[in-house]
Formats: sequence, structure tokens, C-alpha cells
Amino acid sequence: MMERCDLCPAKHNMVPASGPEDSHVIFIGEAPGKDENRQGIPFVGKTGREVNEHYLPLAGLRRDNVRFTNSIKCLPDTPQGRLTLDRDKDRGLLLSCSSQHLYSELEYSSPSVLVPMGVLACYALDPDINLELQHGIPLETSWGTVFPMYHPAGGLHEPKKMLMIRNDWVRLSKYLKGKLHVPIDPYTTPDYREIPAEELLEWHLECNDYSMPIACDTEITRHHDPFCLTFSTSTGTGYLIRADNKDALEIFQDVLDRWTGPILFHNWLFDQQVVSKMGLRFPDKRVVDTMVRVYHLGNLPQGLKALAYRLLGMKMSDFDDLVTPYSTPLCLQYIRDAHSMEWPKPEEQMVRDAEGQWKLYKPQSMGTKFKRFLTDYSKNPAKDIYGSWDNWEDSHELIESVCGPWPGKDIRHVPFDKVIHYACRDADATLRLWEVLQRMTRQVRRKFQENWEDAA
Repeated sequence: MMERCDLCPAKHNMVPASGPEDSHVIFIGEAPGKDENRQGIPFVGKTGREVNEHYLPLAGLRRDNVRFTNSIKCLPDTPQGRLTLDRDKDRGLLLSCSSQHLYSELEYSSPSVLVPMGVLACYALDPDINLELQHGIPLETSWGTVFPMYHPAGGLHEPKKMLMIRNDWVRLSKYLKGKLHVPIDPYTTPDYREIPAEELLEWHLECNDYSMPIACDTEITRHHDPFCLTFSTSTGTGYLIRADNKDALEIFQDVLDRWTGPILFHNWLFDQQVVSKMGLRFPDKRVVDTMVRVYHLGNLPQGLKALAYRLLGMKMSDFDDLVTPYSTPLCLQYIRDAHSMEWPKPEEQMVRDAEGQWKLYKPQSMGTKFKRFLTDYSKNPAKDIYGSWDNWEDSHELIESVCGPWPGKDIRHVPFDKVIHYACRDADATLRLWEVLQRMTRQVRRKFQENWEDAA
């Protein structure tokens, strides 16, 4: 009989694993639902029928020769049994129950591949798994080979996810047969650099083919002012033009006026406003929005970074990961400087309490708020400095009138060599993605959607 973990609410039945213990594939769900709690078997009810009758056949598997289990063994004592990694309590329960039961199960059975289904199951095996990027892609972890998937119930709750879930099971079939193709980035040292006006002019004069694709992207400051434009005409390369380099932008405009090939943007609706502020005029008939093309295909994520990883094997930085390490020290110093200043006491106010009665309210002064933040930050350096600033929204005008503009998260804080790589990589990825999307589009009428990626 299974013993409950230390954090178990102990209000529902514990649901053990089912299936042969020596199975070479173990599917790991998140937690039992009401049907599982009642029957004592994982993956029954509507989700179980989807798995048994639809998904397992896609992978070439049968229910009676694979093993199913859950990261948490009993129905969570939460509304509709739902958990989220955003709550410390839920995350603690997940790790407590997994440590008590799941990990020993895996050590005992030693399967060839683990298939965690859903965010919580992935987190239980490896907190670094990014499900959006890595679903349907085999990964090597401390537990061996892991093949993360979206939870099969996702298709019942969000029909738009059905195609991605189907794709994952088809990909699992290919992986088990040794036929899954996982792309690898062939450009380990890409050529990304800033291009001055003189070099751009030379490139322009030597260009003898204006009919080829050119991919472009933009970056902005935290005040939504243009920071740079990047472009690429050859895979593995990218060039950056600063927004204040008027000579280079004038030359690039002449390039655009002569261009006859597709001009690629990933989310043109955003970039159009930025390039307009730079004074650039793009021929609308030449612009192709690869994000729209991806949307029409219907079986892929729309974010460029997820697409680049999944279809091209390219690893790309997230904006927050790039900017936060350089912006945070500046923002912290800003608050320290603000704390050292004298702040007026806010006026007392008459407000109604929960019972509708008037009472005198004495707001905290900004000096007190800054002191409280710094005290909390000294105890917990992971405290969200940007969230705290947002909470002071009513005082932003006062603070900035005294201390100057809030630094915030801004690409201008990042060393320029890192900005070059980050910004140029978007243009390079968009150019590479275009080739793949064209091949996939040609498969639309020839193959089922879950096989379009074979053309990539």
C-alpha cells in the first residue's frame, strides 16, 4: 500500500500506476481527475478514451503494453483539481509527491523513454524543460531520455492545440522507430555585425540580385522609440543599422526601392510602425509576414524563437533574459537614490471601509515604500523590482519629477556586442524559416498536417 507524502491533503484516493512494470515507455501525467480517483486507474474517462482510441494508435502503441502513471498520486484538493507552477504550495506538493512515489517508480522500472505530458509532469522530471519549445523533441536528462508532450486533455479543452498534440504522438512513433529528424543549427559561428554606411553602400553597389528574399527585423527602446534595423540575405549572416545612422538608412531606402524579391518580417504589424518612425518606406506588395504564414498552416507555434528552435535547431535568447541582468542594477540604484531623498507626507484621505463606513486613511509615503522594498530585497534578492515599480504607478509622475526617468528594462543598457547578436539573429532566423515554410506549404495538399514538418 502506498504511503502518502508529507504534503498530501489526504482527502482522495491514491491512484497507482497501471501497465507492465517492464515497459520500455512510461507515460507520466500530472494528477488524477475525478474519473481516475473513482476507478483507481490513471488516464480513464474522456481523456483516457482519447489516449486509447486516438493518440496511442498514432504512436503505434497499445494501452496494454505501455505504463501510465502520474506525478501526483491523488486528486488535488483545489477547484476542479487544478494546479499551477505559479503557486509555491502547488509546486511544493508536486515535488513532495514525486519524490515519495514517482522517482522510485522510475528507478525501479528503468524505461527506455519517459513521456511527461503537461507542464507539471515535465517540471517534476526537469524544471528546465520548456514545453512550448521542446514538446515532441527527445531530450537527455538525469532520468535518461525524456520526450515531453502537451497533456492529451489539452485538445479537449483547447481544440486549437489538437494538431500540436497529434503531431507529438506522430513524432513519438517516428522516434521509437529511429526515424525522427531533429534539426541541428549548422551555423555555430554566424556572421552578425553592425554595417556602417560605407560598407552598406559597397554591398548595395555590388548586389546583382534584388529578386532574392531579404529578411528584416527591428528593436525598440522601452519608450517604443526605434533602436535598430537588422537584415539578412544569406543564411548564417545578419547586419545591423542603428536607428540614428541616417546615412545608412538613406542607402537602405535605395535598396528597398530597387528590391523585387520578398521582404520578410515576422510580425509586420509591429515592425511597420517602427520602420515608419525611422523614415523607411517598405513596398507593401513585397512584404511577407512569416507569422501570418505560420498561422495559416495551423500546426506550429507563432513565436519566432519557438519556431527557430523546433524547425531550425536555432537557440535564441529571450528579450527579458538579454536585458534584465543589465537593467536590474540600474533600477536598484535608482530606488536606492530615491530612498535617500526627502519625500513629502501624503495627505490623509477619507475612504469607505468594507462595510461602507467612512474612515481616515493615511497612505504610506514614498520614502516608507522605498525603505520597505529595500528591506525585503536584502532578504530576498529574487524579489521582482519591476513588479514593485508597477505597483507604485500612481506615484510614477512624482518620483520621476524628482529622480529623473525610471531606467526600466531597456535594450540600451545591454553591451552592444550582445545586442548585435540578439538583434541580427531574428533576421537570420526569419530568412531561414522562409525556406522551411515554403517547403511545408507545398505539402498542404499532399500530406496530412502532422507530416508537413517532414518537408522541413
